[in-house]
Amino acid sequence: MLAEKNIRLDVQGLRAVAVLAVIIYHVNKAWLPSGFVGVDVFFVISGFIITSLIVGRKENFDWKGFYWGRVKRIAPAYFLMLAVVALVSAVLFLPADFKFFKDSLKAALSFTSNSYFEGFGSYFAPRAHELPLLHTWSLAIEMQFYLFLPVLVCFLPARLLRPVFVLLGIGLLAWSEYKLFNKSEQAVYFSLVARFPEFLIGAFVALLPPKNSLPMRYKSLIGAGGALLLALSVVFIDVQHFPGMWTLLPCIGTALLIAARHGPVSTLLAAKPMVWVGGVSYSLYLWHWPILAFIRYYTGQYELQMVWLAVFVISSLVVAWLSYRWVELPVRHVQGIRTVQKKMLAIAVCVFAVIGVSKEVNVAVVDKLPVEMTRYAPSDEICHGKVVGDCTRGYPGSSPRVLVIGDSHAAQLNYFFDAVGVKNEMAFRVITASSCVPITGFDVERLPLWAQDSCRSQIETVDALMAEADVIVLAGMWQYQTQSDEFMLAFSRFIEAAAEQNKRVFVLAQIPMFDTNFLRIHRFIALGLPVQVTQNNEWKSANSKIEAAVHDVSSAQFLDFSESEFFASAPFENNLLIYLDNHHLNESGARRYGQYAASFFQKNLLKIDN
Repeated sequence: MLAEKNIRLDVQGLRAVAVLAVIIYHVNKAWLPSGFVGVDVFFVISGFIITSLIVGRKENFDWKGFYWGRVKRIAPAYFLMLAVVALVSAVLFLPADFKFFKDSLKAALSFTSNSYFEGFGSYFAPRAHELPLLHTWSLAIEMQFYLFLPVLVCFLPARLLRPVFVLLGIGLLAWSEYKLFNKSEQAVYFSLVARFPEFLIGAFVALLPPKNSLPMRYKSLIGAGGALLLALSVVFIDVQHFPGMWTLLPCIGTALLIAARHGPVSTLLAAKPMVWVGGVSYSLYLWHWPILAFIRYYTGQYELQMVWLAVFVISSLVVAWLSYRWVELPVRHVQGIRTVQKKMLAIAVCVFAVIGVSKEVNVAVVDKLPVEMTRYAPSDEICHGKVVGDCTRGYPGSSPRVLVIGDSHAAQLNYFFDAVGVKNEMAFRVITASSCVPITGFDVERLPLWAQDSCRSQIETVDALMAEADVIVLAGMWQYQTQSDEFMLAFSRFIEAAAEQNKRVFVLAQIPMFDTNFLRIHRFIALGLPVQVTQNNEWKSANSKIEAAVHDVSSAQFLDFSESEFFASAPFENNLLIYLDNHHLNESGARRYGQYAASFFQKNLLKIDN
């Protein structure tokens, strides 16, 4: 790192702009729609500073000292954060959620979390804003960048550095655009290759000759131009088309601000409050996201109420300052490699010890729940996203004449149809997929990448089974599905086509949905934490929308048990918790729901003439 006396105060202020933009965006995307570009500002600054370091010592470059300096700068506070987050997650998280956390922790420890989150996806994983280590992807990219830049700078002739950086940057930006065009947004967003041009822009600025001879008015114009580009960037860039060519807007803006050095904008950036925030920006970035993720995990809400917003702001600033004052500064200023190594070894031992016991802590702090409360069916026994056996539920030995289709809201009904089938001596074939109602015309592209292939596969399975079915039953999380006009069109066409083939169609209403995950509520109560249960009423309007679509087809019927006595005390039924999370039944709930509905099915719906 540059010596303290050589730190540019305007660049420190620019760090403050970057971290504040990121934090505002993380708190509420609507407040600063493109605040995520703050990360790109950090990348440009890193490219500038690291290249300045290397070029200044190129003739006698100390490879060991360089990499040790990077480790000393980043690792202590980073690994301490990982240990604390692991301990809090072990206490707060459900075992199933903690498993996802442990996977991300392994990636974060090896600075490969960008690759981990690039391919991350599971319907039952915590939501993205509840993943406490999601932000480590950018630090992983930064550490990976440090491996490559010294090689480029040290082994290329000085006269070739700038043209090579320009050509390499253009080539990588073109690659990013190609990947974005091919709908690989998530892969590009977390890619070192896609982010490398951002570092190169900062590196290019470091290679420019001094501009001290420029009149002040030109420096002021450069700074104002950079500020304007950056201001436009944090408001107007669409994350779905980023990085790619759009990355030039914030990165060139940042480069202009660094190149200006003087002028009104640089003076503003060098103001004491900005410099202070810039000084703690690394620790603030490290700690703000886990704190925010834990609050959201506990409350179950994305948008923070005022009291939680105050808790977030105060705790983030306090923890960041403590991390900066007692971890960053002492390690940064300690003299002697051996002394630093001993201190870091001691820290590493403590950190890995905490991480090592976190799994045991997770299962020990709260009594283990019965398995039937932690799932709606064994994943390896149901045809959810895949075909397992003949996908038959209900009465053993009976030929399935009813085809059940839907997303996880149909998958949760496997034991429901077991109960209905046993009582009525009939069988059902249940084909489902995550977030996907597997019918012809379903708009697969709106699903997360991890869900698309299984959705397409299940659509093909349903198409092959349609001819054998006399009755079609559809169930879904209509609150999600009805947001898509394409889905509504495909849904209407599907039930109309089934009716034309003389098939009876029954569409089950979405069950009541809550804002509260009840397995989490159980854990929080066991931990002595206050909880609040609230119902989400958006599902009601979604049910109405589906009912209206079904009403237009004469041989189709909408079945709504959501207002029945079975759900009168939801999420409980006869004092038993029947919900898995805020919108799925657990195994016990699915069985009880089937037992409740079985007689209704027998009398009114599923009499199939032999």
